[in-house]
Amino acid sequence: MAPAGNLRYRFYCAGREAGWALRRRIPTRLLPARRDLAGAFNIGVTTYSERYERYFKPLHRKLSRIFPEVSITVAVNGHGTPEAQAAYLQRFEREICQGAPPHQRFVLYDRAHGLTTLWNAMLASSPADRPLLILNDDLAVDGFLRRWAEGFSWSSVDLSLLNSSWSHFVIAPATVARVGAFDPGFPGIGFEDMDYTARAGLAGVGIANHLCGYIRHQDHKPEATSFDDISGRVWGKYTSANQSHFAAQWETCPPGEGVFIKQLHGHVRPRLPVTTLALTPIPATAWVGSVLYPDRTA
Repeated sequence: MAPAGNLRYRFYCAGREAGWALRRRIPTRLLPARRDLAGAFNIGVTTYSERYERYFKPLHRKLSRIFPEVSITVAVNGHGTPEAQAAYLQRFEREICQGAPPHQRFVLYDRAHGLTTLWNAMLASSPADRPLLILNDDLAVDGFLRRWAEGFSWSSVDLSLLNSSWSHFVIAPATVARVGAFDPGFPGIGFEDMDYTARAGLAGVGIANHLCGYIRHQDHKPEATSFDDISGRVWGKYTSANQSHFAAQWETCPPGEGVFIKQLHGHVRPRLPVTTLALTPIPATAWVGSVLYPDRTA
């Protein structure tokens, strides 16, 4: 028989899930704003062509409706042949960029870049006086996310996962100043979260976690990633070159001599002295309206 404490916790979790499920059913139009969030936080979304119709477009549309006053930056990665990417970006500009409100910005890449490059670009493109909520594109969000965001303490957050996932997390400018930017040496996806966890730990920055029942990861496993032609895969969808880059920076160590990495079920320490990576600023002249083409201006 399960201990009484375990049963109480299970009942608590079941009640919490039931409450979330009921609130998810409330239409966005019935949830008018109670607090102006324009200066509270920014939103950043990473995406690429394979997820455009099924994932990104519904997510962008919903975020724009839920948070009409919040700054949103979208980073679109390169994928496929140059010709296919060029056609995709033209469509993206026509369907998304044109007609978007002025506080939405779009970073459009012609070539494939590592996820850390996209994260850094969104940090550099967003207003620097507030935290950035970074989202994968394969997320489903509900209208009640507005109420959750209105009650969240954005001004006190440093670095926090939502629902224990790096698919949606919040990072404050002070954290970037203290820990540094994300390592652009990761050429694909995967292991960059472990790298930042380790560097944050060495810098004395803890990683919090907040539950949010109104963001759900759909965990899309793509048939093709932007990096399959330059690297193999590990752990299902991650880039083996990222694993190699992580292993070149960190080594396993006994407890108490490094930082605990949950995914590895162990501790790591740096092989070489860790430096604070600077976030590269983006000059205002590089923007064409609300659009930036980093591969054409570099």
